Amino acid sequence: MKLNLITFASSLASRESIFTDHHELLDAIARKYDVHYIFPEELDKPLPEGATMVLVGSGGVEEMVKANIDRLPPYVVLIADGLKNSLAASLEILSWMRLDGRHGRVLHGPTSFIMQGIDDYASAHDAVARLSGKRVGVIGKPSGWLIASNVDYQAMRERWGIEMVDVPLDEVVNGYEAMPDDAVQDITDELINRAIGIKEPPRDEVVKAMRLYRSVKTIVKNYHLDAFTLNCFDLIPTTHTTGCVALALLNQEGIPAGCEGDEQTLLTMLAVQAATGQMTFMANPSKILDNDAHEMVFAHCTIAPAMTDRYIVRDHYESLSGVAIEGIFDPMDVTVVKCGGAGMERYFISKARLLQCTSNPNMCRTQLQLRLEQPLDYFLERSIGNHHVIVRGDHATRIETALRLLGSTPN
Repeated sequence: MKLNLITFASSLASRESIFTDHHELLDAIARKYDVHYIFPEELDKPLPEGATMVLVGSGGVEEMVKANIDRLPPYVVLIADGLKNSLAASLEILSWMRLDGRHGRVLHGPTSFIMQGIDDYASAHDAVARLSGKRVGVIGKPSGWLIASNVDYQAMRERWGIEMVDVPLDEVVNGYEAMPDDAVQDITDELINRAIGIKEPPRDEVVKAMRLYRSVKTIVKNYHLDAFTLNCFDLIPTTHTTGCVALALLNQEGIPAGCEGDEQTLLTMLAVQAATGQMTFMANPSKILDNDAHEMVFAHCTIAPAMTDRYIVRDHYESLSGVAIEGIFDPMDVTVVKCGGAGMERYFISKARLLQCTSNPNMCRTQLQLRLEQPLDYFLERSIGNHHVIVRGDHATRIETALRLLGSTPN
C-alpha cells in the first residue's frame, strides 16, 4: 500500500539525519508501506495518489507547516515520535490549525500505537476514495416526520464526491404491479425456508413483498444506484405491502438501503459500509432502560437476514401489514454510528455490547438491547436525528477516522 509522508524538519537538520534520528519509526513504516517522501520544496506539484500524512521531523517547523497548509490534505495527520522536539512542534501546529478552523490530529505514542493509527488512516483514506462517484437514490420524497434528516445535494457532491438522484415513487408502484406472482416463487420459498419461523403473514403476503423487492431492485439497476433510501410508508396505500423485505434483501446484497426517505441515515450506512465492508442496520432509538448503565433498545423492521444469527418472518409493526424481519442475535460487540447535518458535518459514534434481543409488542420487530460505551445524554440533549446505524463488531476507530476525513466533527 502506498503512503505519502510530507516531511518537515528544521533547517538545522540535514535530510540524512531525519532518517537516522527517526529510524525506528520509519523502518517500521517501510516494512508495511511503499513510502514516498515529499519535502516542502516539492509541494508546488500535485500530491501523488494514496494516503498522505505529515512527518514532523523536528521542532522549529511550525511556521513552515503554516506557510504550506493549503498544500496539505484537508485533514492533517501529524506523525511525531517525540524525538528532536517533534511532539512539541506538532502540538503547536495542531493548536494553530484549530484556531484557523482546520481539522487534524497528532499521532504519537509507542511505535505500535503509531502504526495502528497509520493503518486506520490508510484504511479510512481508501474508504473515502471508494465513495467518490457513487450514485445515491432518493426514491420518493422523505417522510413528513423527518424534519431534520435531509442533506444538501450540492454539498454532498463537493464533500463526498457522490451524486444524489431523485427517483419518482410511481416507478416502484408500476414495477410492482407489472411483476407476476410466479416470478418470485423461488425467492419467496428461500426467505421462508431459511427462517426459524413465520408468525403473522400468510404466504401470499410474502409473495407481494417479494414482488416489491424485485421492482425496487430493477430501479436500482436501471438508475445505476449504489445506495438508496425509499419512502416506504407512501407505498402501503397503493401496493398494500411494505418495503421492509426489499430493503433487507438489498442491504444483504451490498446495496445500502434505508427507509422513510432518510437521507442522512442512508449516507451514514454508505460510509460505514465503505469503512468496514459490512452491511448495517438502520434502527430507531426506542427506549432507554438504564441511563447510568447506558442501556437502551434500538428497533426496526428492516434487518438483513444475513446480518442476523437467526430470523423470524413477521408483519410490519406500525401497519400490521406486509412483511418484516425479526432478527435474533447472540450477545456480541457492535458499533453505533450517526452522521448528520445538511452537509453531513457532525457525527456520533459509540462502541456497544449487544446484551440480548427483546420482544416488546409495542416496538418494531428487530429489537436490540445495547449497553453503549458513550453516555446516553447524547440522545436526550443533542441527538443527530432519529435513526442510527448499527454494525457488527468494534469498528469505532476506523469509522471515526473515515468520517473525520470526510469533514465531519464530533457532535
